Amino acid sequence: MKKYICEIPSNLFEIFLVELNGYGVEILNKDENITVFAIYDYDKDAINNIFEDLGSGRIVLEEDIKEEDWEEKWKENFKPIEIPPFIVIPEWEIYQGNDLIPIKLKIAMAFGTGLHPSTQIILSLIPKYISQGDKVIDIGCGTGILSIASAKLGANVDAIDIEKQAVEECKVNSWENQVKVNCYQASIEDIKDSYNIVLSNLQMEIFDKYFDRLKDIFKKYWLISGIFKDEKDKILKMAENSGLEVVEMKSKPEEGKPDDLWYGFVIKHK
Repeated sequence: MKKYICEIPSNLFEIFLVELNGYGVEILNKDENITVFAIYDYDKDAINNIFEDLGSGRIVLEEDIKEEDWEEKWKENFKPIEIPPFIVIPEWEIYQGNDLIPIKLKIAMAFGTGLHPSTQIILSLIPKYISQGDKVIDIGCGTGILSIASAKLGANVDAIDIEKQAVEECKVNSWENQVKVNCYQASIEDIKDSYNIVLSNLQMEIFDKYFDRLKDIFKKYWLISGIFKDEKDKILKMAENSGLEVVEMKSKPEEGKPDDLWYGFVIKHK
């Protein structure tokens, strides 16, 4: 199994995590200038593609490690993540309670740094705006966590990602959770249908490019996340200029950085 040691300017690290869309990393060292971290069992080209998109970051070391050692390390450090009504647990754990809806994910896909605030925001919004029978698309599905949550509430879900590995992980996690999710490799340009609900936990740059296209494919609600504090007003302005109504806005800080807020939005047609 491959372990990639990477470094990136600290001001870009959280954006990098958004691009991973739920996949976990291990932080090795972090200061105000540089963050050094490890990624396990991930596609090398996909990592480099994100660095290229961000204009910075690199893999500094590539190692082969024993898979059993890697799994035991994650098991020792893992804590379930509660985002009511959901609880996120690893594939090997059995949820014993009755109060929460378990979502199982493959080890290390989501637990290196805990779920990113942008993922937690949109996951917390899903039960309020998705109903049984809704037709949902999860754009940039990553691990498939948002798709699985939607399917567990009775939605009919398509999940797309431009990265082949993400699609395969979405399929594995959907099977592990015993839900039906149609996971396939595609880009926003490939979307032909319209949906009751659109889920998009993405970088601001993608909304800059595709906002007008995405606003035309949802019927009921569009759930947006991945927006950092400096980008909030831009999303609000784009919605206003498009004749859309923001029905809810939610924020969550980065761990240990109360002023570094990430935002999520629920948008509908007026």
